[in-house]
Amino acid sequence: MARFRQGRGVTSPALPARRRVDQLLSGLRVPVRREDVAAGLAAVAADPSLDDIGLVSVLAEAIRGRLRRAETDGAMTHAERATAEARLEEWRRQRLAELAVRARHRHEGEVVGALTLGRWVASFVPARSLRRRILAFLGPTNSGKSHAAFDLLAAAPRGAYLAPLRLLAWEGQERLAERGVRASLLTGEERRIDPEATHVSVTVEMADLVTPVPVAVVDEIQMLADEDRGWAWTQAVVGLPAETLLVAGAAEAEPLVRKLAALTGEPLEVRRFERLVPLTVLRRPVPLARVEPADALICFSRRDAFALREAVLARGRPPAMIYGALGPEVRRAEAERFRDGRAPVLVATDAVGMGLNLPIRRVLFAATTKYGGLGPHLIRQIAGRAGRFGLYPEGFVGVLGGEDPEPIASAIDHPPPPLEGPMRVLPRESQLLEIGRRLGQPSLLRVLTVVAERFRWPGAGFALSRLDEAIRLAEVCAAARLALRESLGYLGCPVDLRDRLSVSALHAWARRHAHGTAVDAPAWPRRLLARSVADDPSDLAEAERAARLCTAYLWLAQKWPEIYREAEAARLLQADLHDFIERSLRQGASARLRQRWREEAAGEGNRK
Repeated sequence: MARFRQGRGVTSPALPARRRVDQLLSGLRVPVRREDVAAGLAAVAADPSLDDIGLVSVLAEAIRGRLRRAETDGAMTHAERATAEARLEEWRRQRLAELAVRARHRHEGEVVGALTLGRWVASFVPARSLRRRILAFLGPTNSGKSHAAFDLLAAAPRGAYLAPLRLLAWEGQERLAERGVRASLLTGEERRIDPEATHVSVTVEMADLVTPVPVAVVDEIQMLADEDRGWAWTQAVVGLPAETLLVAGAAEAEPLVRKLAALTGEPLEVRRFERLVPLTVLRRPVPLARVEPADALICFSRRDAFALREAVLARGRPPAMIYGALGPEVRRAEAERFRDGRAPVLVATDAVGMGLNLPIRRVLFAATTKYGGLGPHLIRQIAGRAGRFGLYPEGFVGVLGGEDPEPIASAIDHPPPPLEGPMRVLPRESQLLEIGRRLGQPSLLRVLTVVAERFRWPGAGFALSRLDEAIRLAEVCAAARLALRESLGYLGCPVDLRDRLSVSALHAWARRHAHGTAVDAPAWPRRLLARSVADDPSDLAEAERAARLCTAYLWLAQKWPEIYREAEAARLLQADLHDFIERSLRQGASARLRQRWREEAAGEGNRK
């Protein structure tokens, strides 16, 4: 029998019997006699398979019997015996509790440990049954790699495009349509199925891992190393059943792609792309008064974006605006205003860095620091949006007045090092269900906690995806008494888990789901009932929260239409909210609020 590590592990009967007995008796506040040890050794000799829980019971009974005999023989008083037996019972209970925990940990380790890297790779049966080849189109932004990828995809009789964002899945559908190819759209919130479509454009988490296709494109492949969502890219590269699997993204992702190709044993061809137009760093800050049409002004918080927008408005240049909390429809509308010139300037957060083909000539950073870090990868990704090929012979990147251009210049002048990982992985839903079955069908919260504690693929270059959001969702499902299988369906639900009201709404929905009761669609926020545009940022935040709840409702309605059965009402409300947000952004804030934002921006500038 295998020998287990001491301490946190379960002591194995393979250890010398005397050592086992001594370890178990340690901590007992009753004098131990030779006959007690002899009783334990005799029990082990009679039954070599006796585990430590059984051995503790044997030892306790032997010592209890000795104490009774000692009182009968007059070697101790009744009170002394009672005290000794109380201490013996305390030791027995404590030791059994410790052993039970160790046994549970051992079982959990065996359950999760059964999911090896080899078994995980083999579980993608359709992909393993094909003779796949992997193509990697790697290069910077504005290098033509995406254009080449879509040309190859459009030439295939059938295919799939996997996008990092819902907005880019829409864009992928359009880019295929421009090439005369009909494609269905599948995201977490919507299914637009074209019966005559030969292709499909999806978000990467919605990848079809069953239906073989001649060609599939996985975009933004550098996301392999992302702590939160990287598992979906790893899963796509390993598990997509495509005869030709094309991955596109930053050049620094090449080592990770090579590792995955080696893991699956499939041939890899790398094609490297260079920028089609040069990118020049502006060595001096650009004053806000000299902002020009086709400039994109980048900051890293919603509040800074609004303050910057008001400053640009005050100088007679009404900007378009893109930030993370905006729904895809509003982002798309704002991008269109910038494209057609109705908004000559773009104010954006780093949400603009991924996708969205925009006619940007200059990228100007209004800040060079970001909560969570502004690394060279992100700087280069955002800066690369400058100099759209076919529109401008050159792109420019710099900073606005008051900022130091050095961090930007350094990131552009010195390409970031290759990504080394680890690549992120997540057990598949069927594997989580199997872990739950072997653990006795506990809650999803328990399953994820065990996986987080026990999952290890040492030395393989992989790490478990960060489970913070998944565990928070599991907590909501556990509080709602939702079963394991249904709880798994809530993983990835696009609800804002940082917002208390949104989490409360999700909990109420999950409770109704647990009871098999239909869930009503979200309602129009009360505070906005009498308003046609937002009076202040809190109005916009309320509209954005309600729109995100509609998104979450529609996402859940895809899985359980019989529970979340008011999808059409949610879709109509979402469209009205997006109109409200877009109208508010277009018309701008009140004079009172503009003055307040100016004062806040001035105050922040003085504090700097």
